[in-house]
Amino acid sequence: MDDIKSKKLLIVDDEHEIRNMIDGFLRKEGFTRIYHASTCSEAMSVCRSVKPDIAILDVMLPDGDGFALLTS
Repeated sequence: MDDIKSKKLLIVDDEHEIRNMIDGFLRKEGFTRIYHASTCSEAMSVCRSVKPDIAILDVMLPDGDGFALLTS
């Protein structure tokens, strides 16, 4: 189970407070490689550079939605 905690996580949400809340929960559980994005375009940029293993996606974003990100 500890192996999953070494994975790179991407949190995509346009609300700063929600991203920070999820980040806090994950860090409390031992995750440390956490990245944030607030838009689809920012998320795509992070995906290209960091190549996250896991993503937590908001459905409604200012420039698209989480479902579209999944298929990109």
